[in-house]
Amino acid sequence: MARAVHSGYVDGRSRAGQVRRLHVIREDGPRPGKTAMCGQAAYPVTNATPVVLDPMPLQPPDGLAWCPHCLGRLAERLDALWWLGEQLARRTAERDPQEDR
Repeated sequence: MARAVHSGYVDGRSRAGQVRRLHVIREDGPRPGKTAMCGQAAYPVTNATPVVLDPMPLQPPDGLAWCPHCLGRLAERLDALWWLGEQLARRTAERDPQEDR
């Protein structure tokens, strides 16, 4: 089961305003459980400690958005990248070109 992480303050206060992404923790590789799939630290650093969500939620908590890099890597790992590509192509084809202006 996947876990997610975002940065929080060491003293337990709510997360800093610049924290905007929810990352997917990488459970393999050279540092399993210590980094996100995008390379973001999932371990304590000088002024921040990770806030781990286990299991990974269906939607990010209020004020956060999924890290696009982490989601792409997770989709690839789950053999869902091709399905995701197809869905994006369909949605792009359905869009009105005027919406992009």
